[in-house]
Amino acid sequence: MTALASPAATVPRRRRTMSQFPRRQARRVMREVLVQVALVLLLIESIFVAEELISGLLEEVLKIGASLGRTLVLMAAMLPKVFELALPTALLIAVYRVTLSLREDREFLTLSSVGIPPHALTALVLKIGLAAQIAAFVVGGFVDPLARFVFRQVMFTAQYDALAGGRVTDDRLFQTRLGTASVSPGVDGSPVPRLFVVQPTETGERVVVANGARLSQPDAAGRVSLQLYGFVVDEFARPEGGVGSGRPPVAPVSSLRGTSTEQSFVIADIIAFDPRGRDIAERTTVELVGLARTDERARLELGKRIGRGFLCLLAPLIAILALSFTTRANQAFVLPLACAGLMVTEIVGTAALARIMWIGVAGSIGFIVAGGILIGVLLALSLTRRSSEIARPGLGRS
Repeated sequence: MTALASPAATVPRRRRTMSQFPRRQARRVMREVLVQVALVLLLIESIFVAEELISGLLEEVLKIGASLGRTLVLMAAMLPKVFELALPTALLIAVYRVTLSLREDREFLTLSSVGIPPHALTALVLKIGLAAQIAAFVVGGFVDPLARFVFRQVMFTAQYDALAGGRVTDDRLFQTRLGTASVSPGVDGSPVPRLFVVQPTETGERVVVANGARLSQPDAAGRVSLQLYGFVVDEFARPEGGVGSGRPPVAPVSSLRGTSTEQSFVIADIIAFDPRGRDIAERTTVELVGLARTDERARLELGKRIGRGFLCLLAPLIAILALSFTTRANQAFVLPLACAGLMVTEIVGTAALARIMWIGVAGSIGFIVAGGILIGVLLALSLTRRSSEIARPGLGRS
C-alpha cells in the first residue's frame, strides 16, 4: 500500500513546483528590474531637480550667494519629494522592458513548453511590487517629511545669512510680523544694503528709510542687532474717516532723522519660522495617524500616502498587461499609455478620496484597500485571459 501511495503523493508537489517561475530566471529578472528601476529613478529625479533649478531655485541661490554645500543640501532635500510617484512609474517601465525582452527572446514559450504559464510571472512581480511598496512607505512617510523641513530650514538660514552679510544683489520683499520690509542693493556698489519698512501703528503707519542697514548674527538666545545708517523715520496719521475713507495726508505728523542707530530684538518676533508640522506635508506617517481622527487634512495626506504605496503593487501588473497588447505596429505608444493609466489611477483615486473624508479614518483606509484589491484582481484576471498574448513574440509580426 505504501509503494502504491507514494507516486500519487508526489504528483501535487511536482505540479506546484512546475507552476512556479524558475528560481534562476526569477533571480535574473529581479536583478534586471532592480537595475532598470534605479536608472529610471535617477532620470526622473534628475529631471525634477533640473526643473526646480530652472523654475527659480537656482536664481534664488545665486541671489543670496548660498555656498556650494548648502546648495547641494537643498538639491538633495528635494529628491524624496517625487519619490512616491517616481517609484511606481520607474517600476512599470522596468518590468515592461525586462518582460518584453524575455518575450522577444522566446523565453516565455520555452517555459510554457515545460508547463509554466506566462502569467506565473505575476507572483514574481508582485514580490517586487511589495518591496517597492515598503520603500515608498519609508521614503514617503518618514524621509520626505523630514527632507521638506530641512529644505525650508536651510533656505531660511541661507537667506538670513545673505541679509546679515550684506549679500543683496536684487530688490527683496519680506512680510514680517511688524510690517512690510524691502531690502535693495547698496548705492554705488556699497556692501551695506538699503532698507525700506512700512509698519502699521495705532494712529496710522510708520515709514522707515535707511541708506544702509546691517543685521548681526543671532546669539544663543536668538537676539540680533539691527544697525541703520542715514535713516529717516516718518509717522503718518490715519485719514479722519478711518481706513479707506480718503487719501492719507502727504506730510508726516512727525519725522526723525539720524546718521546711525541700533536696535536689538529677537529674530523670531520679527521674521517667523514655522515649526515642523505646521505644513501637513512635513508630518511623518506616524504623526498623521495620531492627527487623522480630528484633522481632515491629515486624513487626506495619510490616505494619499497609502494609495501611492498601492501603486507600486499595481504598476508591475499594468506593465505585463501592456506587454500583452504590444505589437510591432503599436510599440511606440503602449508604454506611454500604460504610464498615463498609472497616473490617471492616482489622480482619480485622490479625487475620490477627497470626497469621502467624512467617513473617517477607518472608512478611508478601507476604501483605499478595497479599491486597490479590486483593481489588482481585475488586472490579474486580465493577465490570465491574455496569457497566450504575453508569451508570443509580437515585434516580429505586423
